[in-house]
Amino acid sequence: MLEHGQLDLFLSNNDILLPSHFQTENLYREDWICAVARDSSFGASLTLKQYIAADHLVVSLLPGVQTIPDKQLAALGLKRRSSIRMPYFGIALQCLPGTANVLTLTSGMRSIVETNPALRLVKAPKELRPFHFQMVWHPRLHSDPRHAWLREALRRTANPEAKLP
Repeated sequence: MLEHGQLDLFLSNNDILLPSHFQTENLYREDWICAVARDSSFGASLTLKQYIAADHLVVSLLPGVQTIPDKQLAALGLKRRSSIRMPYFGIALQCLPGTANVLTLTSGMRSIVETNPALRLVKAPKELRPFHFQMVWHPRLHSDPRHAWLREALRRTANPEAKLP
């Protein structure tokens, strides 16, 4: 759709394959964190071995499509055990208390877990590498003033602390 002018811009993570001529810009970085039940036996951080051995509550929007953590683990020849799969993080967080499951989240959801007295954060294994959310557009729109305005609005939204000109 972007190639044929049916779409001006899209937002995605930088884990997808794109035609090399598309323009991209990283908007912000996400790190991986894990949420567990408050009374979970896990310590403050998970080693890769503990992470692989744990049962996971996995959020996946599209059936049969690997999530970023699953892709990163597959590159290491590993696979996590998923006891429950669901499409939304909000519901996954509600299902987590009282279980021994691990829920892998992005750092942008940290405050939601921190304000829930039934949950606590656990540091994800270092092998789960950060990723970026990015905007992607076709080069024919790069100099268009309206498109430049849109990209700048997205930059400011993604990074509200940035100084205005």
